[in-house]
Amino acid sequence: MLSTNHFSAINPNAIFLDLSENDRDKAWMEAQNYSNDSARWNAFLNNICLNQISKWLQEEFDTSAPEIEIWNVPSIWEIVNGAALSLGKIRIVIIPSEALDTQEFCVPQEWVDIESWVADYYLAVQILTDECQLCIWGFTTHSHLKKQGDYDSIDRTYTLEKHNFMQNVNAFLVALELCPEQKPFVNIQPKLSTAEAEQLLQQLSKPSPYSPRLEVDFEKWAALLENESWRQQLYERRVSQPVISPVKQIVNLSSWLQNVFEATWKSVEELKLSTRQEVHLAFRMEDSTEGGRQADAIKTLINQIKTSPSDHKRKQAALKLGEIARGNQEAIAALIDFIRTTKDEETRWQAAKSLWSIDPGNLAIGVKRGIDLGMQLGGNHVALLVGILEKADGKMAVLVEVSPMPNQRSLPAHLQLTVLDEKGEIFREAQARSGDIAIQLKFSGLRGEQFSVKVALDEANITEDFII
Repeated sequence: MLSTNHFSAINPNAIFLDLSENDRDKAWMEAQNYSNDSARWNAFLNNICLNQISKWLQEEFDTSAPEIEIWNVPSIWEIVNGAALSLGKIRIVIIPSEALDTQEFCVPQEWVDIESWVADYYLAVQILTDECQLCIWGFTTHSHLKKQGDYDSIDRTYTLEKHNFMQNVNAFLVALELCPEQKPFVNIQPKLSTAEAEQLLQQLSKPSPYSPRLEVDFEKWAALLENESWRQQLYERRVSQPVISPVKQIVNLSSWLQNVFEATWKSVEELKLSTRQEVHLAFRMEDSTEGGRQADAIKTLINQIKTSPSDHKRKQAALKLGEIARGNQEAIAALIDFIRTTKDEETRWQAAKSLWSIDPGNLAIGVKRGIDLGMQLGGNHVALLVGILEKADGKMAVLVEVSPMPNQRSLPAHLQLTVLDEKGEIFREAQARSGDIAIQLKFSGLRGEQFSVKVALDEANITEDFII
């Protein structure tokens, strides 16, 4: 996690609030009555923020401050991140985060587009758990969030880049006194009949390890939440039904080579994890002369892969083919043979990347797929990727990787990736550091061998089971 010193260097105008052990214990005790671990952790973080920031505001304004009213509503934390309080007529929404990315401020749509939820001001708060502190590092208004925020229809969030919101928190205190009411305007007026509400309550109350906020269209969801009675019913029904763990499905990796995939496991392209256009697009030829030069270059690279005694040169040739040899059958065949025969695992996977670049979806020697783990790890949106490659000795090379989804710049620090053997014992493990964009593990196995992959962060964890 980012330290106080790091955060002070990034934003010298941030405000730091200390957390005592008693503060944490009290917030944790108040966060127990939730249907799943994700909601419980969300309630814990929001409770801490609400309690500490309300104390901070009281101290800042002393006796001159209007009465502070805390909107401490457990039914919200079951399903949405964020907390609200009122300072007289001024409404403030607090959005806590443990994510490493401090380049943007992300606010769930519920706090922006539901009329009874909107605020005059929105505070960005970073939880520095290792140092037992909260860091208030920026703020914005409802109007600015609507006008300048980037709306993500997949996660239903509004995001402001760092340069687009105020980072001087002292200016927030001044704004509360000089221009307190921003008069938020919401043009979404959702409607829902009693019959529709009951149908939604039945659907969304089913046990799940995560919030159902993305399972229905926003207008219906907003109408359900805006009605306090319906929202409370949703909370009570979910809490009264403990999460039932589904029967674990064992993912058969060998079937992937037969183009048979489980519905939840998508291609890298479907997960939208690619961060750039394929390099070969930059090598588009303008005339037949240049095209001839490229053909000669491809032949040279293929020959280098087949005959060079230098593993380094063969590796570089394989990488270059991935940039310029799209659709070239000789290059495809050369890469397949190289992947099967090389003894270096890192080279094998880099050559596979080149093969899939010039021949997307090629299943001749292996495949790589991923699953979106959603926001189940402390509100961090990540994907688990698994790849397999056939080797000359009959074994399968296996790669497991965790990467952030496109709406998150990096992995949270201390996120753990663990491979467990058939007995449930640790076989391989890795841990993300601050700023890591991926962590991965590589190993080999025989067909029929089973293993599990566990992704964990603090109290939250997800495990997937596999058979080669």
